[in-house]
Amino acid sequence: MAPGWAVSVLRPSLLARSSLRTLTRHPWQLVLAVLGVALGVAVVVAIQLANGSSRRAFALSTEAVSGRATHQIVGGPEGLPGELFTRLRREVPALPAAPVVEAWASTPAAPGRLFRLLGLDPFAEAPFRPHLAGVGTTGVDLATFMTRPGAVLLAGETAAELGLAVGDRVHFDAQALIAQAR
Repeated sequence: MAPGWAVSVLRPSLLARSSLRTLTRHPWQLVLAVLGVALGVAVVVAIQLANGSSRRAFALSTEAVSGRATHQIVGGPEGLPGELFTRLRREVPALPAAPVVEAWASTPAAPGRLFRLLGLDPFAEAPFRPHLAGVGTTGVDLATFMTRPGAVLLAGETAAELGLAVGDRVHFDAQALIAQAR
């Protein structure tokens, strides 16, 4: 050991005795310290749970809107030619594909409010949106919906806000919004 260096070693018994003496003189300090550590751990766990829940909710809502698709072919302002989907299905039949048409629309029933229209092919969507399989079991007359031109499905809350019942007519104008955007 080099000269001038001093080494001090605390014996465990001395450390234990001084700690025990401090804890017996200040028991509330010990309680508050333990409570503070427990509260800190609880806050970290709560934040982790909240982050995990929000990530899962975001993933589920994204999957509900966009499905389980891994790739997208997106058209420009003019969209994509309708024959592209047919050609893709003929040339690569093993590739699951489904057309999706999206647009923003307005309706005179709710002036100033925009609605997102989502056009899906329920027959081609099965691999991407398994929740659509339950549409026929939720009280929707799927045969009438599929065979009536211009039929739409609305969320119950949206229909109630617009004062609509099953079978009522509502006009959505997507073309005016597309023309305004150009």
